[in-house]
Amino acid sequence: MTAFNGYPLSILLAILLHSCVIGALLFFQRAETQVIEIVQPPSVKANLVAENPQARNERVQEQRQAQRIQEQRDAERREEQRRQQQREAERQEQLRQQQQAEREAEQRRVAQLEREREAQRQADQQRAAEQRQREEQARAEQERRRQQELAEQQRRQREEQARQQAQAQAAAQQAAADGEAVMSYTTLIHDLVQQNWSRPPSARNGMVAVLRIRMVPTGDILDVEIVQSSGDYAFDRAAEQAVYRVNRFTELQGMPTRLFDRNFRSFLLTFRPEDLLN
Repeated sequence: MTAFNGYPLSILLAILLHSCVIGALLFFQRAETQVIEIVQPPSVKANLVAENPQARNERVQEQRQAQRIQEQRDAERREEQRRQQQREAERQEQLRQQQQAEREAEQRRVAQLEREREAQRQADQQRAAEQRQREEQARAEQERRRQQELAEQQRRQREEQARQQAQAQAAAQQAAADGEAVMSYTTLIHDLVQQNWSRPPSARNGMVAVLRIRMVPTGDILDVEIVQSSGDYAFDRAAEQAVYRVNRFTELQGMPTRLFDRNFRSFLLTFRPEDLLN
């Protein structure tokens, strides 16, 4: 290869190209029935020149320099690929760490929400228990008050019954005392009227006259009225005159006002003289 003065590859390629052209022309010439005149191409004369050592050294150095440059480029390319892979690995690691941090944050958030829900649930249960306790206390207090009111009502009823019984007893006693007093005053008035009565000649046994006597608390007589006649005018007038002769029932002055107003302010006296019964 050194005999071609630095041009071995181009010469070989030229020879090979011419050979291919000549072979193709011969092949197509045999295929045609007609005779085709082949024009002989101009030949290329290759001269072999001895290679210059200095040029060879320079070429070798250039090849080595190119190889070093290529190796350096390859090294740089590999380094760049390594750095890219490292950056990608770092990015993937950062992405993984970020995703891990997000998952942990989500887990913490879920745990926090769960704790808050649990705390809320416990607080709700506590409030519900306190509410039930307050309601039970309110019901117990209401029941206690109801029992107390019932006891107070029963006490008042007993007291009222006792008061009514006492009042009834007192009223009965007072009525009995008033009855005795009215009877006593009635007998007194009857005796006083009878003491002042003058028997008329026409009076007979069984004659009875009813007189309405109106008085004032001092015992003074205001009016006497015959409300039921005995049938004998003289007897009725004698009874009427007997009341007027009394003039004043002084024994009535010490009588309680209520007893006087109820029984003697307008008093009916059944006049039946005892001497008519003999």
